[in-house]
Amino acid sequence: MSLRWRIALSMAAIAALVSAFGATAAYLNTADRLEATVDDSLLSQARDFSAFSSDRDGDHGGPGRSSPPCTGPGRANVAQSVGSDGTVTQCFESGVRLPVDAKTVAAATRDGKPHLTTVEIRGTKYRMVTVARTTDNGVLQLGRSLAETDHVLSSLQFRLLLFTVGGVLAAAVLGWLLATRLVAPITRLRRSAETIARTGNLDGEIPSGGTGEVGSLTASFATMVGALAESRRRQQRLVADASHELRTPLTSLQTNAELLDRADRLTDAQRSQVSEGIRYEVRELTDLVSELVDLARDPDTDTEPVGTVELGETTLAVVEAARRRTDRPITAAVKSASAVTGRGKALTRAISNLVDNAIKHGDGEIDVSVDGRTVEVRDHGAGIPESDLAHVFDRFYRSDVARTEPGSGLGLSIVAQVVERHGGSVFARNHPGGGAVVGFTLPDTKAEPRRSS
Repeated sequence: MSLRWRIALSMAAIAALVSAFGATAAYLNTADRLEATVDDSLLSQARDFSAFSSDRDGDHGGPGRSSPPCTGPGRANVAQSVGSDGTVTQCFESGVRLPVDAKTVAAATRDGKPHLTTVEIRGTKYRMVTVARTTDNGVLQLGRSLAETDHVLSSLQFRLLLFTVGGVLAAAVLGWLLATRLVAPITRLRRSAETIARTGNLDGEIPSGGTGEVGSLTASFATMVGALAESRRRQQRLVADASHELRTPLTSLQTNAELLDRADRLTDAQRSQVSEGIRYEVRELTDLVSELVDLARDPDTDTEPVGTVELGETTLAVVEAARRRTDRPITAAVKSASAVTGRGKALTRAISNLVDNAIKHGDGEIDVSVDGRTVEVRDHGAGIPESDLAHVFDRFYRSDVARTEPGSGLGLSIVAQVVERHGGSVFARNHPGGGAVVGFTLPDTKAEPRRSS
């Protein structure tokens, strides 16, 4: 069942419940009021009968009190007196005889209070009052037909039923209209999602509209689609850049392989040069593929546990390993050690990439320093052109002066990715004394690495 129908039927059900409750309350209240009116009329008439009986017995009756007031609007339909010997005398001929209940007569005679009961005579309900007479041990009984009251209540039932049905239908229609208005943004959103699923186009316009939770849902959906579109663009750019970067070493490998086909025509020096070229290109390809895997890895699949990492000790270990694979002088200074919460292997890779970047693209001595939660690496080369400073952490980006140098342009991108997942920030600037300074700053120990980037 659609949301529109659910809202409409829910409102109809609520209207039905409220209407039923209101109609029941109105019916019961009206029935109670009508019964109270009949009872008051019978009690008032019973008092008149008692007064008439007293006047007659005391010989104080006058011309206007020759008979009891039996008839008139709102008066009893039946009146009868019951003597102490059980003799029943009707006040007027009505063709109806009220039932005489010995218990009711005895009770009325004993306590002197009127007793009200409802009896049924020949299929018609009567409201009957029994009161004791003051002149003897007999009682007076008055009865009034409830046919008029039942007719009023039946008419009221019919009207209340009509009002209830009308209210339910009106609530259902209003619920349908309200649901149509509320569901319209969701319907447009659903159609947009179906279009995206069918065409795969994430750049289409996302419908806006709605208020409250619906508007929030639309905005969240638009944000999600925008993030997916950006992720796809990054993936496409990564694939395109990777294809471009892989083409050069693969072409070189193919050329060297073709030269090996003519190895019998090459000198020993040429064969050695070709073999060295193949080994070099294989190393480049291995490094490039490894870096691509690091960049493409889903951070949620990283099983390395989070723990406390001492930046000073980690940096010194990276520097010591770098000294063994290069003849460039590398100095390390830990100005103030600081522990951070993170993944040790990932941070080690980030610091190692900073040092390797300085080795590849700098000249002279390399200075590595740790100051609290900041790690920076300085080379003494020509520095980074101002126009390139904002792009050094982009994937596959290499400045014009570095295009002929070894490397894939992914090392600093991996640094940026690791630091971002740890909630930190990267920086690159030129040193006033010459050379470039590249590094990162991590948050305090209370911050934990994010699971997604």
